[in-house]
Amino acid sequence: MRALEVARVALILGTLVLVCLTVNMALKLGWRDVVGRNSNALLGDRTYKCGLSKVCPQGHFAFKIQTGSANIIGPTICFEDKVLLRSTLNNVGVGMNIALVDGKTGKLIKTGAFETHNINNALKFLQDIDERTLVLVASFDNMGTVMNDELKQLFTKLGSSYVNSIGYRDNWIFIGSKGINGKSQFEEYMKNVKETNLYEDWPKTLLLNGCIPASSTTATTSGF
Repeated sequence: MRALEVARVALILGTLVLVCLTVNMALKLGWRDVVGRNSNALLGDRTYKCGLSKVCPQGHFAFKIQTGSANIIGPTICFEDKVLLRSTLNNVGVGMNIALVDGKTGKLIKTGAFETHNINNALKFLQDIDERTLVLVASFDNMGTVMNDELKQLFTKLGSSYVNSIGYRDNWIFIGSKGINGKSQFEEYMKNVKETNLYEDWPKTLLLNGCIPASSTTATTSGF
């Protein structure tokens, strides 16, 4: 009888230990999902900062920028594994979404979202930036009507090749810097053409990710 009770207690304790181990493993996997070392790791596909498939070289920052999808899902900007702009952060809006980052340290300076009636605010937001500041931009829904000639000229000086082509509901991703020599290598543009659009009245979502070199204390001079 006593042996039976001992066996029963041992079985209960063994079950509790197994449950604790299972819960602990689930919590660890869940935590990895939250911070971005995602479930792909279970399949052998390891990811790094901002979901990149490889580590950026020394002296470079990891980034990922995605435009909004139609007028439903807002844009996302990730820099050095930190999400700077996203709908869940309540800091995106229809139009032009911008994050300013210190190109030497990788630290966020400020973010802004600018609609059609915010053109003057967008100009003020960008006018006094430091020469080593990185300007990261993602469009959402309609950004074309936000742009006037002064703003387009400003982005041209920051290294944009496509800013003068942007029209109604076009998608645009851009990273530029004041003092850049030539054109930025980090830019994507998609024209709104109803016959080829993915979402009827909106073009497909754009995604740009990779590694960008850190700035020196002086102006960026090589187009990155």
